[in-house]
Amino acid sequence: LLDVLPEGNPTIRAFRGFLEDFGMMDSLVLVVSSSEGSPDRLIEAVETIGEKLAASPRVASVDYNLVRSGGRFVGEHFPAYLDSGGVGRLSERLSPEGIRRQIRRNREVLLSPLASPLDAEWISGDPLNLREIVRESLLRRTVPKGIDLSTGYYMDADRTVALLMVRPGGSSRDTAFVAGLYREVAGIAAEVSDGAGIKVGLAGEYASVAEATGVIWRDMVFSFLSSFVLVLLLVYAAYRPPVAVLCVFVLTLFAALSWTLLFAYLLYGGLNIVTSIVAAMLIGLYVDYMIHIYHRFHREIRRGRSPLQALETTFSETGKALLSSASTSSISFFAVVVTSFRGLHELGVVAGFGILFCLLSSFLVMGSLLSWLAKVSPARIEAGRPGGIPMGWAERLVAGRSGTVLAVFSIFLSLSILGSARTRFDAGVEAIGPADSGVEKVQRVIEEKFGRGGEPLFLVARADGDRRLAADFDALDLQGERWRRAGRVETFSSPAMLVPPPRFQEESRRLLSDAGLPGRFDDAGLERAIRREMEVQGMVPGGDLAAYAAGIVHALDGEGVVDLARFARSGDPRATYFFNGARNAIAAHLTPPGGRWSKGAIAAMKEDVRALGGDFALTGPLLIFEEIRSSIVRESALATLIAFVANWIIVGFHFRRFRDAALVMVPVTAGSLLTIGAMGAIGIPFNFFNVAGIALVFGFGVDYGIYFMQSRRENSEGGGPGALRRAGGGIVLCSVTTLGSCGSLILSHYRGLASIGAVLCLGAVFCLLSTILLLPSLVDT
Repeated sequence: LLDVLPEGNPTIRAFRGFLEDFGMMDSLVLVVSSSEGSPDRLIEAVETIGEKLAASPRVASVDYNLVRSGGRFVGEHFPAYLDSGGVGRLSERLSPEGIRRQIRRNREVLLSPLASPLDAEWISGDPLNLREIVRESLLRRTVPKGIDLSTGYYMDADRTVALLMVRPGGSSRDTAFVAGLYREVAGIAAEVSDGAGIKVGLAGEYASVAEATGVIWRDMVFSFLSSFVLVLLLVYAAYRPPVAVLCVFVLTLFAALSWTLLFAYLLYGGLNIVTSIVAAMLIGLYVDYMIHIYHRFHREIRRGRSPLQALETTFSETGKALLSSASTSSISFFAVVVTSFRGLHELGVVAGFGILFCLLSSFLVMGSLLSWLAKVSPARIEAGRPGGIPMGWAERLVAGRSGTVLAVFSIFLSLSILGSARTRFDAGVEAIGPADSGVEKVQRVIEEKFGRGGEPLFLVARADGDRRLAADFDALDLQGERWRRAGRVETFSSPAMLVPPPRFQEESRRLLSDAGLPGRFDDAGLERAIRREMEVQGMVPGGDLAAYAAGIVHALDGEGVVDLARFARSGDPRATYFFNGARNAIAAHLTPPGGRWSKGAIAAMKEDVRALGGDFALTGPLLIFEEIRSSIVRESALATLIAFVANWIIVGFHFRRFRDAALVMVPVTAGSLLTIGAMGAIGIPFNFFNVAGIALVFGFGVDYGIYFMQSRRENSEGGGPGALRRAGGGIVLCSVTTLGSCGSLILSHYRGLASIGAVLCLGAVFCLLSTILLLPSLVDT
């Protein structure tokens, strides 16, 4: 979605910078769930998955255990993590009586019938059990809501779901790499589960992008093939042409599409999520020109004209209407360029030039092939149903009940104006995001189990030096505390989860000094005290006891603040989520209370961030879409106005009469009003994708009026009903093919793309009805 949003918007730039600086697009989360009540099987599965992924060449890092990921660093700098309670307990633990009591407790644990080899390993590595004191301080200060860290694993309160945070070694847009990584994860998951009630799901931005890439590609192929086949079937059903003529249609279509896609590649390097629909959408519009050329050429051949004469008449009569039609369509698409929404901007450019390429292909490729076929054998272009779609019913209705038709349309147009007042704009990400997303389902499990509901926001600080960054770290942590106390945020995850902010560390050092802990022991003294008590209890000290004692003494005697850069150098994979040393940037992740941000809370938080200074910025998708909502609506309205005025000018040049030009514009204007009214009545909201749909409706809706009025100008016999008899079948077929191509978009897995298809289909239906019923009723009035 970021690929198609406005590029110059500061809020979007800030969010994109956050994603890049903190590697959020490379964040893959494995969600492991167990149907068993005991956490032992879950822990075993997490260990197996974590170890196998850590050994994979496709994985840069994996974090699944708090102690394992950051235990060594915390152990080396543990005094910095202690609060006042922790300092008090440490002072007691490092007294002769405290050492004696802990060693005795160790012996009792080892002799217990419930003891495990893991207990012996923990006691051997930390005989004074300082990890318990540090863990309690950490849990009191930084543990996020909904997460149980008592086992060291990232588990929910019920201990039935655990998380593994993975950094893949390749891009989420590299489909071959993603396929290989997913196969590996699936293989590990199958091996771990093996009927044991273990399930593994994927979440995170990496999974979202990988899923989107695959879904967009499949949707693009499906919509293209379905619209292509459906359009050909409709042409065949309408005319029953020979296979040779169908091949002419296919070759002309592929020539136009290949030129269009080549143009998109040369100009933009490829297609984005919005322009991915261009092939399917344009097929229905491309074939319109071919239908009219074939219909007119075939009619001239049946009248006994030579192929050259038939082609000349087709180009001089019908060709003029096609030229005006292509001009109005391309101008309508180009009008979308005024929007700053990059996806719609590129769609307008590609589709606008695509219309021109199709016109060129219809004249050059189709004209040449039809002329050649007619020269070789006129029977090869003979249609089994020369008249196309019969329009007798509409002709009789317009001829006999034109007043009723006008009255009905007047009523429905009045109702549509009322219905348009109910049309709303949905600025949420869900309105344009994927439907039935596997990643979203897993994400909902995380939200439910870990209390992480709602769209997150992110507070980012960027400083011009290490000292300034340290001050920003303190300010960020204090602001998080204020927001939590005020109930503005549900959770506030910041670098303080990994390293205490400077002010906290300075306070810890002061408490340690007041307790007399620095200098209480030297390396040998602490080792002797521990060894003596262990020997009294009949325990054998490990060979690393001297290093253990020295580490404690050195940590207590250390001075200064442990900064984030030192933590990042330790290799802890969690550091990159909150700290970017190269950019001197830190970030905090915020979730809303109750699963939803209120406008008042966001406004107050923005004021708080402004008060923090220029280093700080609040960002997130919610802020982006709320900010660009008004501009995209305003720009889309401008695009529609430009399309309307430009079409009127082109139609005026074509017909040279104000009344005829006005009549041509009636169907598309009425169709657009009915479309907006129907959207309000049936509850289809505008969103960031379909908001320019009305301008696109002008791109093809005005064509129907041109074809009708051109037919009436060439032959005024029979008035409106007569023109409907001659041109109505072709107009209906053009509309139905548009419905077929745009209708295929409704099946897209992306709600935004499906909504474009829905708006264009409504527009095609209402423009068609207005052309074959309303316009013939007006033309003779």
